[in-house]
Amino acid sequence: MHLRPGLSVLWRGPGESQVGVDPRCAVVLDGLTPGDQRVVEHLTRGPTPADLQRVGRAVGVEPERVRELVARLKAAGVLDTRPTRSSWSLAVPDTEESYWSRLRDDGDGAAVLAVRASKRVAVVGLDRVGSFLATFLAMGGVGTLLLDDVSAVTEADLGVFQARDVGGRRATRAVTHLRAAFPRLRTSAPAGTRPDLVVTVSTAVADPLRLRHLRRAAIAHLPVVVGEVAVVVGPLVVPGRGPCTRCLDLHRVDADPAWPALAAQLLTSAPTGTPATLAQLGAALAAHQVLAALDDRTVTVTGATLEVTALDPVPLVRQWAPHPACGCDAPSAPATDPAAATTTPDQAAATTAATTDPAAVGPTSADGEEDGDGEPARADALAPAGSGGRA
Repeated sequence: MHLRPGLSVLWRGPGESQVGVDPRCAVVLDGLTPGDQRVVEHLTRGPTPADLQRVGRAVGVEPERVRELVARLKAAGVLDTRPTRSSWSLAVPDTEESYWSRLRDDGDGAAVLAVRASKRVAVVGLDRVGSFLATFLAMGGVGTLLLDDVSAVTEADLGVFQARDVGGRRATRAVTHLRAAFPRLRTSAPAGTRPDLVVTVSTAVADPLRLRHLRRAAIAHLPVVVGEVAVVVGPLVVPGRGPCTRCLDLHRVDADPAWPALAAQLLTSAPTGTPATLAQLGAALAAHQVLAALDDRTVTVTGATLEVTALDPVPLVRQWAPHPACGCDAPSAPATDPAAATTTPDQAAATTAATTDPAAVGPTSADGEEDGDGEPARADALAPAGSGGRA
């Protein structure tokens, strides 16, 4: 048995000890003898019941009293009597697993990691923001990352990428770095495998054609747009439920009839580069929302966007409603869960290129033919495709 990972046992005064500090997981025990306090402190070492009884005898605490203390801590939700389990990757458990063990009602942080390890997330666009995002998802325990970007690494991308990567293809170099850091991370999938979620990272404006392909294929997706000043995350689009990115564009047209002309020009605009702190802030926000979706937790960017700049670390939340001219949330549209999307045979055939091994699919040219150079698939190939208390 052991206390939930990361929880400290603190002495508050004679006869009173506290487990944890944060009100969401802390508990105070009173009416304790000095021996009781020693027994509680020993629980940080993960003793067996027999070990704990030996400690109790050594400090004058009767066996029944030891069992009573254990029962109080277990009822308070801070004691885990299950055998210690390690998560799927040695790079993950001490941080992710222990954190979620402190927050889950059942204390089973390993269950969170087990679900994430079964998921497939595609990241399309691996500039400075996208490469940090992919790294954060790997650190968070996502089991399969399908990376897509044939652009060359530039000096503006450095962060995850190193100076020796400049000139190499982003997806290829990103896969190399991630596999070195996370040996059990999968970066390919069998032909026809659908990602649970696709994150698109774009400059200035999201590509409406790519996002339309994802909507038609009923694949959940999260757009991330790196603008001149801000990084905008969202909304999370689950086909059959609004609003979608087309809704946002229609709202922008309502506000500014010139928006279509502006957006068309922005599609071909050159990247401006992103300051290091902003790149990591934007990537962290996006990764947080992806993991929330995979964990089936509340997702802030459902019907909303998060906008962050280098001027303020607190993101601006913008709420968006479905646009009446879009119809993305019409009752006839299939409501699709991000982790269990289905599609018709024709749609499945259209998305095959998106979900095959990135290292085995040649990039797609403008006319849809493969270059056949063995580099990772291009983005356009992916597109069709408790409060605290007392115990």
